[in-house]
Amino acid sequence: MFWTLAFYLEGLYTPDPADNGIWDFELAQDSSYRIDEPALGLEPFSAAAADWQRDLKRSGLQQISAAWPLRISSQKVLVSAGYARSAIDDFDRNDTFLDPHIGYDEYGTVPRVVNDTVRFSWSRFLRQREGDLHTFTAGLAWAPLDRIQLGLSAALLDGQSEDLQYLRRVGWFDIAKDNRFRFAYDTLDVVTRGTSDYRALQYTLGALVKLERFSLGLQVKMPCTISRKWRASTVTTTAGGPEAMATAGTADFRHPVSYAFGAAFQPIDPFRLFLDYQFTPYSQGGIDLTADDPTNRVLPDQSDLRCGISWQPLPFLELLAGFRQTTALFVPDGAAIKDRGPSADTWSLGTAITLARYGRLELAMASRKMNYYDSYYSNANYVTETFSNLVAGYTYQF
Repeated sequence: MFWTLAFYLEGLYTPDPADNGIWDFELAQDSSYRIDEPALGLEPFSAAAADWQRDLKRSGLQQISAAWPLRISSQKVLVSAGYARSAIDDFDRNDTFLDPHIGYDEYGTVPRVVNDTVRFSWSRFLRQREGDLHTFTAGLAWAPLDRIQLGLSAALLDGQSEDLQYLRRVGWFDIAKDNRFRFAYDTLDVVTRGTSDYRALQYTLGALVKLERFSLGLQVKMPCTISRKWRASTVTTTAGGPEAMATAGTADFRHPVSYAFGAAFQPIDPFRLFLDYQFTPYSQGGIDLTADDPTNRVLPDQSDLRCGISWQPLPFLELLAGFRQTTALFVPDGAAIKDRGPSADTWSLGTAITLARYGRLELAMASRKMNYYDSYYSNANYVTETFSNLVAGYTYQF
């Protein structure tokens, strides 16, 4: 029966190469045909239910900035410069890559065959990019009135990543009439390794209205183009041996305009409340590739909601807490909502200590979690992403 095919994909049964091409009903008569018991009753997103785990650790300087207040004639001006480093961590994995996919038709339907079997391949797929993105920022702020501030900044983005993608064939299945199928191992590995260089220049406009106990800010990030230049080597290995091919190209993403607003409110002296919201309509962006990719999808729009509270029980001590919800820039296969990615929730706690004339020391801990799954008729792939970050900061004013 076709339902026994899932034993192969879920790793509950490992076929013997000596049984290549044997029909399933014949194989079931063999005493060596034993199926492992599946784990039942486990929460699918829990660590106990996971059959695979990947860890990534980063540390080092994350951000540094400086600002200089100036007075030109009677006008107040602030000049600033900064540097920030962020991680590039793009990862995707699918151990049940089927071509054509018998349980999902978004990438093409299974061909109909009348007088023969339907053959589809089973492969293991992985794609990852790891690197660093460096952002150099210069800004200028002007206070035309005591309670109004206007700002303009330019950010230069420059980065590089190490890229890896592979598609490793496990074997193929033949599906025939009368609910029969057979399996055989096969050899076809396609491994691509390379590097990518990223570059962009983005301008940002901002405005701030600051009252005695309430502040309101608005920020507009102007459209820009993010360029990626890549160089890669692809090795294709079949039963006849390996073949290598070098490739290179460019890809440009037309980043759309992004809007953000924020508010701060101080109801009583020891407490302050914060709220920020940013929206980026990535679906209005566009991408130019060296070669057309028919499977390339339009990115979903992204929303980023942040709220926080601070309490200052002592003149030199401030306690901080915050929550952030950000939607991802992908839509899982089989998701009912196609224009919005899964949400990642982040909780943070921190403290700030003012060291008199020696500056201000900040320490914060953030924990983020995101759950999503690919839903097919044949199987579901559950994924949990967690992130923990300890941040220390220091501010000195003179």
